[in-house]
Amino acid sequence: MRPEIKRAQHTIPTGASSPLRACRNVESAPLVVAEAHGQYLHDIDGTRYVDFMYGFGPLILGHAPQPVSDAIARQAANGTLFGTYCVQEVELAERIAETADHLEQLRFVCSGTEAVMSTLRLARAHTGRTGVLRFNGGYHGHFDLVQNKDEARMRDAGLDPAAMRSNVYAEYNDTGSVERAFAEHPGRIAAVVVEPIACNMSLVLPQDGFLADLRRICDREGTLLIFDEVITGFRLTYGPASELLGVAPDLTAFGKIIGGGTPVGAFGGRRDIMRLLDEEQVLQGGTLAGNPLTMAAGLATLDVLAEPGFYEELERKGALLEAAVERHRAEKGLDFHFVRTGSIFAFIFVPRSATVRRKADVAAQPVSPYTTLYAGIREAGYHLAPDIEEPMYISAATTDETLEDFAARAVELLAADPNTPVVPPA
Repeated sequence: MRPEIKRAQHTIPTGASSPLRACRNVESAPLVVAEAHGQYLHDIDGTRYVDFMYGFGPLILGHAPQPVSDAIARQAANGTLFGTYCVQEVELAERIAETADHLEQLRFVCSGTEAVMSTLRLARAHTGRTGVLRFNGGYHGHFDLVQNKDEARMRDAGLDPAAMRSNVYAEYNDTGSVERAFAEHPGRIAAVVVEPIACNMSLVLPQDGFLADLRRICDREGTLLIFDEVITGFRLTYGPASELLGVAPDLTAFGKIIGGGTPVGAFGGRRDIMRLLDEEQVLQGGTLAGNPLTMAAGLATLDVLAEPGFYEELERKGALLEAAVERHRAEKGLDFHFVRTGSIFAFIFVPRSATVRRKADVAAQPVSPYTTLYAGIREAGYHLAPDIEEPMYISAATTDETLEDFAARAVELLAADPNTPVVPPA
């Protein structure tokens, strides 16, 4: 064990302030990074890694992009926290709100967890109900109302039983399970909260009609529809992914990208719901919410994202990677899912004849192919997410050469693992 890790474990539980960083789920030693630039991480020994995790998604421009670094430096020289109104906060709120019609008002917080938590409190206040319907395998933060103690990988110690009783569960991409949940809990469900594209069970895409069904059911039942876009917001298009998917929620939670690599969250939606904050019926606040440093970083990031062709170029890179993986997979006779939407991608190690549409489908995969991939690709100078159910990301800094090389190396490593599915004999 590295002395830095041993030192960290003495003071910090698991040695990390967020558990996946301990790399226990990939049976590897934690990576200790000293600096990062563009597509590269550099550890404290000077070893360089091409990054595909990008801080679990926020760093769509790559590490330390010059416009964002410059904006942070300028703002730091003029103050990092005012505790009052600041113009940057208003400007960033306006820019986000103008991306979707349902975003009539917006408020900032400091994390995606806080953003989702605030939308649920608003939904309960608006409807006068307490139940929250969520989907098995979804992740919306670590507070009680969105913890699923029935999942083997979750822990139920310390959770409030009363809060847990407010949870109602359904299956992602299964309209029938949603209908049954409403029938079993009539007049009780305040909100349906969902990642419109499920990025916390590897990467599972919504089937045609599923999100529209949620909108229809919520309208019928007087329930609010909340999209958790902490990951997908500004990742796939300039604004929420709901604009691409053609379904408007009542409230949206943002995070990650809108802070330009600094701590951030935001939530917004219809004015008649958000007004409950105006009327002080719902209490929500935070000392660091909307701080000028984060707002400056967010504005600088959105400046770049708004440039013509930005998302088209990310899509081109994503398609290049997908084609390369599929080419090498076919050459090796392997039979796994490579799932991609825009600049998000994941490997799911079940045969392509098997449908991947919900948590149980993802949970059926063997773990060892990913453990083999993570260790081997890290040895080759690449860094992936340290968990089989976390997706990976492409940034504006990722090069075509990197994508081609990674695809070849990744498939070669997977071919060496006996648990990687293979194409059955004809």
